[in-house]
Amino acid sequence: MKSWASQVKEQIRKRYSRLAGENTFPPGGAERVLEAGYPSEWAKRTPTSVLGNYSGCGYLLEDVDLSDVSVAVDLGCGAGLDARLIASRMPAGATVIALDFTEAMLHRAREASDPNSSVATLPLCGDMEQLPLADGTVDIVFANASFNLATDKPAAFREAARILRDGGRLVARDMVRDRDLPAEVLQDPLSSSTSLGGAVPERELRNAIEVAGFTDIQIDGHTPFSYLTAVRITARKNG
Repeated sequence: MKSWASQVKEQIRKRYSRLAGENTFPPGGAERVLEAGYPSEWAKRTPTSVLGNYSGCGYLLEDVDLSDVSVAVDLGCGAGLDARLIASRMPAGATVIALDFTEAMLHRAREASDPNSSVATLPLCGDMEQLPLADGTVDIVFANASFNLATDKPAAFREAARILRDGGRLVARDMVRDRDLPAEVLQDPLSSSTSLGGAVPERELRNAIEVAGFTDIQIDGHTPFSYLTAVRITARKNG
């Protein structure tokens, strides 16, 4: 029999492959982008087909300077909206690695990248709990509503720390659970693949980040998000 983690990952892969392959993203993505705080001028220059695929839980780049970043990774890049934005803020010749669990989403991410950008966007299929990247090769790791989908969150944060150079940064948006979920959610076998069942209390999230080797951990920007609370996470790798 397959392990619980294997079953959840299979559900996640099927759900997001279907979203990308059948273009069944929740409606109103372009409006949610602006409500989340993405720059309106950037949104105006971005194809509506890209904006419509938004599936995050907030704006990632608030107060984040990427002018000296050579390599960035977007974990759980989905349809590539954030990877496109990240690339627009990086210097010429830099690289964004857009990593996702499903090939169908990576196809969307390829389509979403700006063909006129001087920054290379490299799609990469992989599991955030076992990243196919070398130690200490990345300047900054981003993730938007991705860590909540990890079945082993301590492993996912350890992997993020492993690929970062000493002093490298983690910037994420994610969800935390500050109350018991309704019975209908807990009993739904798909809850772990829809960002609900995988959310953990904030103290558990902070502990996983700290044990992974991060310091200067900040969790703020608490905003109601369905049955959960969306938060912004910033941290730095020791060193």
